[in-house]
Amino acid sequence: MLRKLLKYEWKSVSKILFPLNLGIIVLTVIGCAILTTNIFDTKEALPVALLLVIFYTLSIMSFSGITLVYIYVHFYKNLFTAEGYLWHTLPVARTQLFHSKLLTGCFWCCLNTLFTMLSTAALGFAAGLHAAQKDMDALQRLLMDGSLPTTADSAMAGFSFTDIFGYSPVIFVILLLLTMLTSCISSVLMGYLSILLGQLMEKYRLAASVGFYIGIYLITQTFSSLAMITPNIRLLLDSGNESSSYFLSSFFCTMFPAAIISQLILILIFYFASLFLIRRNINLE
Repeated sequence: MLRKLLKYEWKSVSKILFPLNLGIIVLTVIGCAILTTNIFDTKEALPVALLLVIFYTLSIMSFSGITLVYIYVHFYKNLFTAEGYLWHTLPVARTQLFHSKLLTGCFWCCLNTLFTMLSTAALGFAAGLHAAQKDMDALQRLLMDGSLPTTADSAMAGFSFTDIFGYSPVIFVILLLLTMLTSCISSVLMGYLSILLGQLMEKYRLAASVGFYIGIYLITQTFSSLAMITPNIRLLLDSGNESSSYFLSSFFCTMFPAAIISQLILILIFYFASLFLIRRNINLE
């Protein structure tokens, strides 16, 4: 039965989320095509370039925000409005309804975040490729072994990717993806939990859900920030005595594990709290 629910959920949300996330791909292709031209090589093109950057940033933020909000609204409308009367008459457990929406919501949230990251990376690569056309050897060394050219006029000259970021490129990408995955799952569960808490109120349940979401968001952001900053307090205090490369590598070495562990803790709390609330008697609006 869970498989059938997942199939229905996929068809239902894909009608909105598929074209929405397809917009990220289209925007990225257009942006990369523009960046590979010489259109921005003159000073007169600077205002146009600035407007395009602002448009791209707002568009990406809108795609991400709408995706997450739609996941929340879909969960709320299906289970706690008039549609809920139909859903709760199905011969399935409430936990199965919850898990079908959770899995679908997490998938689309992760996919949207992945598209956003790849879009930013693609535009950055296109811009860097165009700027480095006169020094292809340096670009090739950077892409092949992650080392910066020793002739670069910067404090990072001569350092490898591992010296700066604390991990090899492969491990760095894996940890970045794990951070993205746990963050997406935590975000979806936080919205679901807020909606479930809002249903405990006698009146103004939707407003209460928004209030719970804001409160939980502030608490979790404080918790996550402390989890990432606390291991680096000594490093931050002594940053003036250390090289910039050592500071960055040490910071990334502690930031990723702290972020992943803190998000896993939040996921467990949100998940079991949501399971407890979804099993309670539900008063539909």
